Amino acid sequence: MSVALVGTKDGLAGSGALKVLLAASLSSISITQRITTAEDLLSISPLAQGLAVTLSTGSSFGGTSSYLMKTIATLAPASCLLGNGDHEAAQVDSWVTYGTTNFDVPIAALKAAILAGGKADASLLASIKKDLDYSISVLNCHLLPQSHMVGNQITVADIALCVALRDAAAENLWDPASDNEKTTHVRKWYNSLITSDVFAQVISSWSALPTSKSVAPCSDSKEVNLHGVAPAVKNKLYKRNRIRIKEVLSDSSYLGKTVTIAGWTRTLRKAGAQLLFLEINDGSCGASVQCTCEASSTEGFEDAKKCGGTGSSFQLTGVLVESPSEGQVVELKVTSAKLLGAVYGGDIQGNTVGGMLYPMSKKAHTLEHMREHAHLRPRSGLHAAAMRVRHAMAYATHKFFHDHGFLYIHTPIITCADCEGAGEQFAVTTMLGSDPHSKDIALPLFEEVQEVEKKLSKKEQKRLAKMASKEKVESIKPEEVKIPGAVDYTKDFFGRRGNLTVSGQLNVETHACALSDVYTFGPTFRAENSHTSRHLSEFWMIEPEIAFADLEDDINLAEDYLKYCVQYALEMCAEDLEFFENSPFGEKGLRDRLKNVLDNPFKRLTYTEAIAILEKAYADGVGFEVKPEWGIDLPSEHERYLCEKVFKKPVVLTNYPKDIKAFYMKLDDDGKTVSAADILVPKIGEIIGGSQREHRKEILVQRCVEMGLDPKAVWWYIDLRKYGTVPHAGFGLGFERLILFITGLDNIRDVIPFPRWAGNAEF
Repeated sequence: MSVALVGTKDGLAGSGALKVLLAASLSSISITQRITTAEDLLSISPLAQGLAVTLSTGSSFGGTSSYLMKTIATLAPASCLLGNGDHEAAQVDSWVTYGTTNFDVPIAALKAAILAGGKADASLLASIKKDLDYSISVLNCHLLPQSHMVGNQITVADIALCVALRDAAAENLWDPASDNEKTTHVRKWYNSLITSDVFAQVISSWSALPTSKSVAPCSDSKEVNLHGVAPAVKNKLYKRNRIRIKEVLSDSSYLGKTVTIAGWTRTLRKAGAQLLFLEINDGSCGASVQCTCEASSTEGFEDAKKCGGTGSSFQLTGVLVESPSEGQVVELKVTSAKLLGAVYGGDIQGNTVGGMLYPMSKKAHTLEHMREHAHLRPRSGLHAAAMRVRHAMAYATHKFFHDHGFLYIHTPIITCADCEGAGEQFAVTTMLGSDPHSKDIALPLFEEVQEVEKKLSKKEQKRLAKMASKEKVESIKPEEVKIPGAVDYTKDFFGRRGNLTVSGQLNVETHACALSDVYTFGPTFRAENSHTSRHLSEFWMIEPEIAFADLEDDINLAEDYLKYCVQYALEMCAEDLEFFENSPFGEKGLRDRLKNVLDNPFKRLTYTEAIAILEKAYADGVGFEVKPEWGIDLPSEHERYLCEKVFKKPVVLTNYPKDIKAFYMKLDDDGKTVSAADILVPKIGEIIGGSQREHRKEILVQRCVEMGLDPKAVWWYIDLRKYGTVPHAGFGLGFERLILFITGLDNIRDVIPFPRWAGNAEF
């Protein structure tokens, strides 16, 4: 979406234009300035006051500079320039209005007086300066406990007030360089903003006489958003009847105010008969808030005492105050405690209130214990943090591909094709019935056909001979093979054997060959009888496909994607990553390892070069369990040695032997290797596997035969090479392995809500 700021010469030279340009830059929106006449401006918008904003969609907006600034911010809701949530949005709006009333209006009046008489009246100047001094003192007090006007990041309130103070400094109404103790905090806030890269960039490019000047977004010029900017999410009907604990702990404006929270008890401590301390967590963040209940002032105190302790649920209303205790900034002095659900763990039947048998008591638990109680383990700090990171990585994945112009394609879960040719698939059938206790189930089997010799007439013999003499055109589709005694799947639901998919790649390729850039993100299944910490029977795969692309394009996309996920985690999941780094189940130095991924380009080398390195290491005494030699499928110990010991960063291996890779990978010119690429990362080993796809029909058929796959089983996949074939490439990433990589956890069963492996499908 293209955006233009249209205005008169004076309008674009004014500070109102600067506000709009700053909002656009901080929203990562490229905006163009264009001069027009006052008459033309009013034809664009009758409400225009020297400025208007036009969009490529044909929409136009006029009004005050504050209104236009907020309009720009709504085009990029992810920037949170309007605040995070309804409460912050109201505060932002209030401070923008405060800036207009207490700064913009008096400064404009002063400028008008100077313009009219050449010099401002002394009494007017003194009055305006006195009022501004008071307004600045209000800002100074507000900024005492925080670094931004609202919340923990810049909003349009910061933009509006910073520009207003810039105007005030230009009129010598205040001095941002003074040492006045009464303005310490507002000066620190102002100078940090005005000297920041984005403000300096926009101000330097802001011109009083633009004809067609473009102001770039503050982010990297290579940033993309090919699907356009999404509309802002607005609360029209839905609104929480509580405040999330994450906001309570991060927003100092709640101090001294009455708030309502709800959540589950992490700990309960009684101090005599008159005082009760509850530590409440609602899952919005890892931290909990201490809530103090007093018998004399808390409604529902007696019920709260009988809640059963850890695990009970409450809705609490009270005043948020500074906490006198160490280790916590605020606490809630509860005026109303509503017990929503007690813990009935006092006896094995679950009829007695008490925490004795509650599986997730406040003591430390093993990971195996938490897996055995997977329905309750989200209440543990470890699993809750893993799920927040999992959500963040799913969102980052969709955002990355969406902004790059990819389309999200839903590929089938039930399929009759085996993408990898492994054969380790779960069958889907209705022939066993719906009752698991049914006896003597008889599966339909193919019967042996007894051929009866039939005497043919001479006419029939001639007709059959004539047909046989004609060249028979063989069908490209699989033919039904009736093996006596084998299960007759023609009687099954789909008329043939169906399986749970092992990959959505083959299906999504069909759409890449029409829609160019696509991806699928969904569950996949492998019937491997594996019990390692790296394997699941049900897991999620991210599989993009890019048309008109080769292996290098594929590697570049994969590296960009993985780095974006790491950057997103470091910025958006900082609290949870710190938790994992300090957890006994986590990884020391986790964040440094992740930053190393961002700071260095991935090392790229061929499989053959990697084997040479590994063979030398083996000869030098490195104790590999598997001897490295050309042609083997590298085990995890080899992969991790390369990225952890040799290069100490992610590694991309390319051009693998064709015999250890799938049939669909493009055969290299040497006839021995394929255009494949695996990305290896420290701690995990292989995290991404990709390739350029074989787009040449004859070679693809040949590769199917070589790998023992009947080409007729994937006739439709081969068919794509008949009708407008194009070079294309793609990769697959196991989502759970990504979460392991980001969190530093060791077992893949701990990063998925309900893990499935051989012998376990509980819950």
